[in-house]
Amino acid sequence: MAVTLEKRTTDYAIEFAGCLDLRDIKEELGRQNRIEADYIGFFPQSDQALNIFIASFVNPGDETLTVGPTAENICEAIASCDASYIEFHERPVFLPDSLGIISRITERTKLIILGNPNRYTGVVYSEKEIEDIIGNSADTILILDESVFESSRITAIDLVKKYDNLALLRSFNSNKNCRIEYIIADPAIANKADKARFVVDCHNSDLSGILNGLKSQGDRLKRFKSARQEMLYLSIRLRMFGLSCFLNPDYSLIIGTTDSEKLLSLLNGIGIRGQDLGRFPGLSGNVMLPFSLNIKAMPIICVFENMSSDKKFVKPKGHRLTIYRPSESDAKFRVERNQDTVSGNRLESNMVF
Repeated sequence: MAVTLEKRTTDYAIEFAGCLDLRDIKEELGRQNRIEADYIGFFPQSDQALNIFIASFVNPGDETLTVGPTAENICEAIASCDASYIEFHERPVFLPDSLGIISRITERTKLIILGNPNRYTGVVYSEKEIEDIIGNSADTILILDESVFESSRITAIDLVKKYDNLALLRSFNSNKNCRIEYIIADPAIANKADKARFVVDCHNSDLSGILNGLKSQGDRLKRFKSARQEMLYLSIRLRMFGLSCFLNPDYSLIIGTTDSEKLLSLLNGIGIRGQDLGRFPGLSGNVMLPFSLNIKAMPIICVFENMSSDKKFVKPKGHRLTIYRPSESDAKFRVERNQDTVSGNRLESNMVF
């Protein structure tokens, strides 16, 4: 069933300083994702794509269902449309819950926003689970936030041509000054989102930097591989210190602690900005080390090596070391908490400490 795209009362426009044809960037994005350029909606302004998408498709009285934890600014964007904001949290926290999502869908639900993988919990939904959600929301657009795709390599792009109410949200950052966000969706959705942009000042040189960065990713891919190896090594060493930790599909690292403030202070002392996940339901006592191309494991290891004997700080073992292998679609895994074993989306390490 085709999604009804209602005309918004507010028209947005985009202006560029320069004349670089955006089609070049869209065609390059399409080539790299093996999909036609018409399926690409382009947002040459960082951290605005989801807000603009919400403004384009959500009308007063609609409902937007988000699967948390998620970014706090989404609530504000939905409220500005006079729409209802409903946040759903999986139970248990680190496992997918497609049935729970489906149970929250109503006839007023216009958008479902689902991080895949979730950047805070690492939860990944399989293609079958995604199709189950889509099958129960024919008049609703499902947005899969794949903004960490470059590090996780997890995507549902094979479903885009199959379902006209599925949109993938991606980002690309060639350097500090050249960042874009884009969606991959049915041309009807991509074209509407492509036209509904706020006015931005995006210079020709910035867009040229994006295009050049897209066409020359050899060194960038090597840096991603090196950074993933650093995060994997770091997760192994921290587990050897007796810490409760696991590696997310995007290679961010979640560490359990009884003193988040102290841990964040220690990391900040060596220039690492961790995130306290305690503000999210079910994630108290956890700190996340975000994935970074510039990450180096040894300085962080030295911090924990010097304080690992502080039993008041280190959280008792609650998880086995779990290592994601997102490239293996048929990977088997399990997560152990004390004596309970549950199915999950993590692959248990064979290493013994």
